[in-house]
Amino acid sequence: MRQNRLFFHLVSLIIFGVSVLHVAAQKSIYDPPVKNNCPRSQKQADIWYFGEHAGIGFSSGTASLLTNQDVMTAYKASGVMSDSLGNLLLFTNGRKVWDRSFSLMPGATELAGDVGVTQPCIVVPRPGPDSIYYVFTVDVLAFMPDNTYTTRGINYTIVDMKLRNGLGDAETYINVELLKPACQKITSVRHANGRDYWVIGHKWDSDEFYAWLVREWEFMEPVVSSAGSIHGGGYTEQVNAIGYMKASPDGSKLALAITGTNKIELFDFDNSTGEISFKDSHTTTQTGISPYGIAFSPDSRMVYSTLLQIIGNGPPSNPSYVLQFDLDNDLANPFAVDSTQGMRLGAIQLAPDGHIYISRTINLLSKNDSLDVIYNPTRPGTECNYNQLDNLPGSRFVMDGRNGIYSLPNIVQSYVDIPVFTYDSCCFLDATQFHITNTDNIDEVLWDFGDGSTSTDMEPVHAYSQPGSYTVTLTEYFNGILFTDTGNVVIHELPEINLGDTILLYTGSTITLWATPDMQSYFWSTGSEGQGLSVNEQGDYWVEVQDWNCCTNSDSVYVKVFEYYIPNAFTPNGDGLNDIFRVVGLYRDINFKMYIYNRWGQLVFQSDDIDQGWDGTVGNQPAESSTYVWILQVDFLGEDIVTSGDVVLKGTVTLVK
Repeated sequence: MRQNRLFFHLVSLIIFGVSVLHVAAQKSIYDPPVKNNCPRSQKQADIWYFGEHAGIGFSSGTASLLTNQDVMTAYKASGVMSDSLGNLLLFTNGRKVWDRSFSLMPGATELAGDVGVTQPCIVVPRPGPDSIYYVFTVDVLAFMPDNTYTTRGINYTIVDMKLRNGLGDAETYINVELLKPACQKITSVRHANGRDYWVIGHKWDSDEFYAWLVREWEFMEPVVSSAGSIHGGGYTEQVNAIGYMKASPDGSKLALAITGTNKIELFDFDNSTGEISFKDSHTTTQTGISPYGIAFSPDSRMVYSTLLQIIGNGPPSNPSYVLQFDLDNDLANPFAVDSTQGMRLGAIQLAPDGHIYISRTINLLSKNDSLDVIYNPTRPGTECNYNQLDNLPGSRFVMDGRNGIYSLPNIVQSYVDIPVFTYDSCCFLDATQFHITNTDNIDEVLWDFGDGSTSTDMEPVHAYSQPGSYTVTLTEYFNGILFTDTGNVVIHELPEINLGDTILLYTGSTITLWATPDMQSYFWSTGSEGQGLSVNEQGDYWVEVQDWNCCTNSDSVYVKVFEYYIPNAFTPNGDGLNDIFRVVGLYRDINFKMYIYNRWGQLVFQSDDIDQGWDGTVGNQPAESSTYVWILQVDFLGEDIVTSGDVVLKGTVTLVK
């Protein structure tokens, strides 16, 4: 089997322009060493590691060179995954997996991917807690001249990021077979529910797509769709397995290249059901070159493909091309964006900064340390600014000695579903700030906020006078040409919250203050973060709530603790001072009963009126000076008073003459 694999490796390298003698000297090549107002972190694709120790970071919003990765060589596509905040988790070339410390994961050093295939791997998170990740791998179809072949097809390995103290490892599910035989292509995009993920591959010698749904608690059986051309053949047609496949960022389309038959095909993808249906096909006619890389524009309205010479040693004799297809016309009438002599243009991938990057190399041994860049991929024709930044041609991304070869990361395409603009604060009474995602090659802008207001600021701030839905139009001007796009902005009502004004709380009682249910978060003046707050002390209390649109509102309430004053002595001598023993208190919406007993337990006075007290007489005769026992029962009738049940009080009072 190993002899079969080595034979196909030699064939593959000849196809991509490297001689057999060079490969024999470099045998080690084959055994190389994750739109509302809530702050929505989607930075799973913010770190790229690929090629020969190459890296790019996008955490600042623009591309910056990363030079901290010296362990991985990925001749073709790599797989990289960060968490939602942009912190690196793992990266792979399809054979080995490295952790964030750039060390190998011990259990993931012999995966079933082949570094020589077009898309040998992709990393997809399992929905739910950020701990389980699937590393999908694609193996080569190692053909012999008699048309027999060996392959491990598409497999998956599970990496658990809780292992090795958070560095991650693979322990149990390693190289689990999904599809065999398979073409050299695999892509992923989110399900329509925004939570689960589709992983899509293509069967060899077939027209069948396989779409697997990655869910939190189960791995679904594939949805199989027959659509488009048959990818197949024997020894002489093995290049039909080569070529990229990509889902569109919005999840509605699928495009792929069949290198052997010079075809680019477009499909509709139902990201609710996983079903794929044929849309259109284009056969390239450029001499001596074939389609290879595929990428969609951020708005999913354009598709780009690289064309390169796949045979011959040394520099290619035929120029490489980049084609742009305006999908309003399906795949008809492609525009040749650019051509490059003496260089092979390979992988092509949309990035978080809104640019499309393209790998460039002569072959696997003669490399280049820069990437081509399409700066404005949503614009048609030459206005997409291929290697043109501020009218300066040749504006490539330079990697200072680190080479892309044929490689760029193969990522979940939903992670680059990039709007033309974003906005912060879409809650009523907030000032909404707008940000252009890709600010390259813009001279001037005009904003129409959809409410009759406009602005020419690059990052305007606008306050909407009413909640509602507004269509915002952004017009960009560059070199006298205007480009218009629209987006919908929803200004949300503030969440309702009403704690009341003042709450009366009888001493010793406790009340639970309840905020509006079904909010995303609560924050009370005490630091508590639940929906309810238990209170037994007097004071001002406030709560701030945040709803699921991340709009906030607050309310406060004053809790007044009170009690009835009951004196411990009185002097019924007719001097007008302290002559009557009574309960003193302002709250009157009560059932009231008071009983007074002498020292022998005889009832000497009772009242059901809080304002009627004891005048110190018994049977119209002055009572003797002594200590008397009183019992008080208060039943609060109003809903504006909080007690721990009915109040029963006992005490003594001294009658003094």
